[in-house]
Amino acid sequence: MKYRIFFLLIVVVLISYLYLSYLNPEKVKFSFGGGWVFEATVATHMMIGFLLGLFVSVIAGLFFDLKRAIQRWKASRENRKRQEIENLIEKAKYYDSKGERGKAIEFVNKAIRRAPTEEEPYIFLATLYSSSKEFEKALETLNLAEINVGKREKVLEKKASLNLERKDLGKAESDLKEILRINELNFNALFMLRNLYISQGRWDEALGLQKKIVKHIKSPEEQRNLLGIKFEKLKEFYEKNGAQTQETVIKELKDILSEDKRFIPAYILLGKIYEKMGKLNDAGRVYGRGYSKTGHVIFLKKMEDLYIGRREPGVILKIYRRILEVSPKDKLISFLYAILCLRLEMISEAMDTLNQLQYEGLNIPALYRAMAEAYVHRGELRKAVDNFIKACPSGESLIPFVCTNCHTSKKEWSAFCDTCYSWNTINIKKDEFTLEESQEFKRLYAEEEGGDTI
Repeated sequence: MKYRIFFLLIVVVLISYLYLSYLNPEKVKFSFGGGWVFEATVATHMMIGFLLGLFVSVIAGLFFDLKRAIQRWKASRENRKRQEIENLIEKAKYYDSKGERGKAIEFVNKAIRRAPTEEEPYIFLATLYSSSKEFEKALETLNLAEINVGKREKVLEKKASLNLERKDLGKAESDLKEILRINELNFNALFMLRNLYISQGRWDEALGLQKKIVKHIKSPEEQRNLLGIKFEKLKEFYEKNGAQTQETVIKELKDILSEDKRFIPAYILLGKIYEKMGKLNDAGRVYGRGYSKTGHVIFLKKMEDLYIGRREPGVILKIYRRILEVSPKDKLISFLYAILCLRLEMISEAMDTLNQLQYEGLNIPALYRAMAEAYVHRGELRKAVDNFIKACPSGESLIPFVCTNCHTSKKEWSAFCDTCYSWNTINIKKDEFTLEESQEFKRLYAEEEGGDTI
């Protein structure tokens, strides 16, 4: 089809030339300078200009076609080389999975020799060395990568990870800052550097990075991390400066709770400050509000300590009984009530509650440990031993906790999980325990105005 169009175009141009020559037979002189003169009809001049333009366009087309052909050839060569590198890396992974580390390293080195400017083989080789704790060789490999490849983000990330693993925090920080100098929005580097600052308690620097992160990642998790860092900074400020900062810290904690009414650490610290100020009723209201908003057992334990310390155990007993009236099938509350009864040496009521839980199918080591303690109080040592045996082996506390983010077991509640660097994620471990928000309990601790202020 295109040949027909080309032929038609030639015919049109030829007819146009003949037609214009017929209409314009006069000759025109065209001077090139230096005595060079070309004389021809107007149509001939036009035809020569057309042919010159056609010639230039053909040459230009050939040039661009040649350029594209060279680019395709280079791309094809690069693809073949990349595929070859990938095959070598896959073979290295295969031998590494079989435990043949020497062969794996041999194939990776072959990939590096084949493509010394590719970063992936260096990173994988560094990973092989670091997995066998050969950190110096791993760092030498990455330094070689910087020489041959340049300061690439992935290479620097691997160096930072290695330096963190070998506890060289200064070099890790330097590597991460170098990454952010290259790309200020490298979120892996931002997360790693933030966590480094958190581990060192450098809250101002951690807060600055976290604010930058939440500008771009507006997830609930990152918002909670922002509150967590603010909380830790405020807690450190209070611990350093003491009583003279109490009112300021109380205001800041209330601001945190206005942002997230389920942020447990803020309630706990606020209640603690009120206790130190002697405002025990305010502390009790804070713990009660925290429980009504979150259903977290840490608030019940704090209220136990508060009211038993005030020699008012009847208050906490009343609170548990009110909750059980509203949620009689809540096994967690029933179990905690039994533990409280043991603590207050109300052995008969504790045993009745524990036996009822066992009858309802609760079968956890903590139940048998509690029953063993109850039998010890009764002097029934044989039954106590039997229940201790049922509870073993168990290194868990009576109330086992777990981080809901990384699922690491914890012996006690804390505001922060140092395994996954997250706040507000430590909760009861056992699935048998169901955390419920009690509407009755909310009403019990609500302000007369019905507001949420503490």
